[in-house]
Amino acid sequence: MDGDGDNPIGLDGFEFVEFAAPDPGQLDQIFRSLGFALVAQHRSKNVQLYRQGGINFILNQEKTSLAHYFAEEHGPAACGMAFRVADAHHAYAELLQRGAQPIDIAPGPMELKLPAIKGIGGAPIYLIDRYAPGASIYDIDFRYVSDERQPVGLGLTDIDHLTHNVYKGRMGFWASYYERLFNFRQVRLFRHQRRIYRSSFQGHVGTRWSHSHSAQ
Repeated sequence: MDGDGDNPIGLDGFEFVEFAAPDPGQLDQIFRSLGFALVAQHRSKNVQLYRQGGINFILNQEKTSLAHYFAEEHGPAACGMAFRVADAHHAYAELLQRGAQPIDIAPGPMELKLPAIKGIGGAPIYLIDRYAPGASIYDIDFRYVSDERQPVGLGLTDIDHLTHNVYKGRMGFWASYYERLFNFRQVRLFRHQRRIYRSSFQGHVGTRWSHSHSAQ
């Protein structure tokens, strides 16, 4: 962990984005059209791993999962995401001290238990410290269904940033959430003709967010 306090959680980028939908086939088609390929199937759950370059998309079709209920409420959506961290247990403890709300997601048979906290809309933020090639969470929890484990696809390589849409009047609350928990800082503020406001926050490792709401 960083001793200067600039990166107190030990962030090291994005590990995956989790998706769910009432009709998962819609997302499968979208992922493939964007150049992603199905590379692995979870060993004990109806969960698939799509990959392109260094980007991992998880499609969660497990009927009793948090992702399933999220999709029932919100429709097709990104229902969770994972940050790479230097030490998941240390990061989890530090986040709880900073006021994060824990989410207890029961692991399946022979599955790793991933620490997670509650994010925007109740979507979990997972903390992952197993991402070295050959020793990642996918090497343990998934079985590969393709010989090509790092498909090039259309040439996408990394996630640059994610955008959260929040209700009007909640921008400040969620900006404070990322500042307080992860030590993110606002780097710019945009105002558009449709009166949509965005605040981008950048952490120690260049993990960036755009929070937006419509003022109409």
